[in-house]
Amino acid sequence: MRRLKFSITVTLLILFGFGCSSIRTNTQFYEPILTDLKKGDFQKAAAEINEAEVDGEYADKDRVLLHLDKGIIHYYNGNYRLAIDELTAAENTIDELYTKSISKAAASILLNDNALAYDGNVYEDLYINVFKAICFLRLNNFDDAYVEIKKITDKLKEFDVYYEEYVQSLNVAEDAKFKIDPKKLDYYNNVLANYISHLIFRAEGDYDDSRISLEQLNDAWDTYSDVYDYSKPSAVTETGSERGTFLNVLAFAGPAPIKKSIGARITTFNDFIVISDPTEYHIQPIPIPGIKSGWNFKFAFPEIVEEGTEVYDIEVWVDSTHIGNLELLENMCNVAEKTFQSEKNVIFFKTIMRALAKGIASSALGRTVKKEAGGGFLGDLAALATNIAVDLTENADLRSWRTMPGYSFTAEFEIEPGVHDIEIRFVDMNRKLLAKRKYDNYKVNKKLNLLDAVYLN
Repeated sequence: MRRLKFSITVTLLILFGFGCSSIRTNTQFYEPILTDLKKGDFQKAAAEINEAEVDGEYADKDRVLLHLDKGIIHYYNGNYRLAIDELTAAENTIDELYTKSISKAAASILLNDNALAYDGNVYEDLYINVFKAICFLRLNNFDDAYVEIKKITDKLKEFDVYYEEYVQSLNVAEDAKFKIDPKKLDYYNNVLANYISHLIFRAEGDYDDSRISLEQLNDAWDTYSDVYDYSKPSAVTETGSERGTFLNVLAFAGPAPIKKSIGARITTFNDFIVISDPTEYHIQPIPIPGIKSGWNFKFAFPEIVEEGTEVYDIEVWVDSTHIGNLELLENMCNVAEKTFQSEKNVIFFKTIMRALAKGIASSALGRTVKKEAGGGFLGDLAALATNIAVDLTENADLRSWRTMPGYSFTAEFEIEPGVHDIEIRFVDMNRKLLAKRKYDNYKVNKKLNLLDAVYLN
């Protein structure tokens, strides 16, 4: 009986003592931050992020998220230089972790993803450069803004190479029960990035490159119809690269895409396994020579979820006159879902391997514990405890950039040079005013007149 108690205690200490915070995504501390962001109180949200950092809510493994959250809220507050610094820190940390993750892939195959350092998703890495570019434009630094836009295309091209290397590292792991086929990204051209590039070139008088940026934008729209499944805004279809004075508005609305947990089960048969429960994720049986029939294990993986926005229209008023509305340029949630497919494919199969290895080990431990207990009810109870403990360690990694927006809107208007009072109004479907951003005494010149606004509901 003493040996039985020791076995159960060791099992539970290993599984639970590993730390619930290490195997579950901590999102509760985000609630007041997101509430204030939706109220438009960006300064209070920034203070709460700093407080959360001091309180240890951001673990060292979450430092990418800390830099992302700080960076985007500095942008919301108009602290563009600070925003650039924090977003650059996030970008550099992602690069560092990407390199390490390949070398450590085999060793980490049995670890819950929540226990690993978060290295960001493709869409997060992409939008780092978008917001850095906007910040540089707000600082009237066109050269560095374009450098950020160029990085986006380079990253999207490089991602397939990185993921192929990462998958190869997983496939040679000692605990790999089967081989994973890397799934191509199938997204190499971004509309929002090309639109910003078009504005930069046109403002610099480089009309040929401005035209090329628009062509690339249209190519992205036509190629990825699953992402851009709505009409092109007139700012794209009717814009011109000829000389003129334009007012361009970029507005961001709605909450970020989030991740939800999808639960599933693995059932083993002689020499193969079957995945069951979520019908939309049925796959062909996976052959695993030597595996025995009769085991059933739980696992969970993340899925991207779009939350929507209450914004129905975004109006632009110049000198107390309504001159037009913004149109949807990029559904950033669609981009997140599209680019997450390659990553989810690896997460899905890696999680299956981990659940199998842990489940089989726990079953063996359960049989040992049951034998030590002499069988009977107490032995069944002890064996069940080991299985429950393993199930509790299987939680999807739901970490994501929760403070970024979900949608980007734009419009372009010809306007007379001079000083104007400009207002951007967010309204709901009943024409109720939700929020507004005012630019009083804004000086319109012949170069780039780009205004931005944010409403995160």
